Amino acid sequence: MATSYISKKLTFNTAEQFKESFSEFTPTVGYVFLGNHLPYSNEDSPDNISDTVGEEKTIWDNIYAAKRVTGNDVELVVPRYNWQTNKVYRHYDDLQSLDSLTTPNTNVTLSGIGGHYEEDGNNSPMYVINSEKNVYLCISNDLNANSTIEPTGKNLSSNGNIATADGYIWKYLYNVRASNKFLTDNWIPAPTSVAKLDYDTSSLISVEGELAYIEVMNTGSGYVHSNVSVGHYTSGTNVLTLANTNNVAVNMLVAGLGIPGDTYITGIDTVNLKITLSANTTANGGSTGNTLSLTTRVVVTGDGIGVVPVARLNANTGIDKIILNTYGRGYTKTNISIYGTGTGANVRAVLPPKFGHGYNAAKQLNATNVMVAVKIGEIDSTENGIISTDTSFRQYGLLRDPYKYGTTIPANTNSANSVISQTTDLTIISGATYNLDEFVYQGDSPSSATFSGYVNSQNANIVRLTKVVGTPIVGGPLKGISTNPTGRAVVIVKNPEFQPYTGDILYVENITKVERTDGQAESIKFVVRF
Repeated sequence: MATSYISKKLTFNTAEQFKESFSEFTPTVGYVFLGNHLPYSNEDSPDNISDTVGEEKTIWDNIYAAKRVTGNDVELVVPRYNWQTNKVYRHYDDLQSLDSLTTPNTNVTLSGIGGHYEEDGNNSPMYVINSEKNVYLCISNDLNANSTIEPTGKNLSSNGNIATADGYIWKYLYNVRASNKFLTDNWIPAPTSVAKLDYDTSSLISVEGELAYIEVMNTGSGYVHSNVSVGHYTSGTNVLTLANTNNVAVNMLVAGLGIPGDTYITGIDTVNLKITLSANTTANGGSTGNTLSLTTRVVVTGDGIGVVPVARLNANTGIDKIILNTYGRGYTKTNISIYGTGTGANVRAVLPPKFGHGYNAAKQLNATNVMVAVKIGEIDSTENGIISTDTSFRQYGLLRDPYKYGTTIPANTNSANSVISQTTDLTIISGATYNLDEFVYQGDSPSSATFSGYVNSQNANIVRLTKVVGTPIVGGPLKGISTNPTGRAVVIVKNPEFQPYTGDILYVENITKVERTDGQAESIKFVVRF
């Protein structure tokens, strides 16, 4: 029976392509639109939306203005998780799925000590943003311990690796400026490259094949670190006499006066209480009171260099943690051997993605969401008179590739204006004003109207309409259902910018009423999830 899976990279690629489509040489023509100035049946409860052709037409009828989306208005984002004390943060693990590593409170099977994260509502994803707005990746969580010390700084001298006193190891990824419009209470923007200097990141953090964490899969038992009295020895020898050979094993590390670093035992003579070392001594030693320190030896072999591991024992003589005094680099494969008095310990190296942690932070943090952030009223509240300030909106969304009114092809970079009005504008003769949101029409009665719409805004001579039905007759009166029963004659008709029902409405959200006022701008932000 065949098995398969769809990689999260496919979803990420879709999100990335969507973001990039707005900044390509021939970019997507997209607009954030405002619509629905008419009340809901219950103003406290926005209407539901369905993904149907009929609903899309209704949304089109509601649109009265829109602002074009540029490449600077879209960004990949990830859910925001502020660092909090006494939380267990998952550590990066190359054998775990991105979904499990970047999702809080998920009971996922792990290969480390304990076998799983307890589902107690206290487990958090593998990344955080701190009070400095720095984003960090958790490399080690000290055996699923609570994080009690906030990571700070960049520590680029150690390639962004930050060890805190609570036993955690964090990797600095990037910083988000307070002015970044994509940073919200719920979302964090994520760069796709260490070259994104506006995120204060650095190529130093991305170390190919960095070995910064070794996972203990089985602690084993019987491991002992001991101090053993040693008889006198001279410089240049590799055979020493011990007081006893209890808790001494071949390949254990040896430290003491005149013993070179990384020296280990190559042979044991239990009858004569002698050990043979892998290196000659460099000084005399072994006078009265001198001892040797014997510890478990951890050896990492593979295609990388530089890692210096040290085994830490627990109270039950098992190995509960491998401490790395120096991180390695260049590893794509490893074999780790443990030598000492015990048996059964099993560990594995946790290796980063290709090119190293943070090389593409957005991909590593599972940024399959794109935020669209557009400010309407950025030039002035009316965007040079195009969008009225005496109306409201209850709906906004994202429109892609609409046709210019009266054409049969999508708008392009040259023909798509930055800000558009989607109302039908009637220039009429002077007279009494209509009410905002009022139903107006031409014809004998509202029920037999040949043309109708709703008043979105007006001034002395121009009435802007939405939800238009029919074609207005120049010279005919425009009557109001509540005002102007005899109407005011239509002089000029100006059609909306785009041909209704063309292009694609990719996103829409109904909200409670927002009143537009002079001197006010609306920051429209929403997240498209892939």
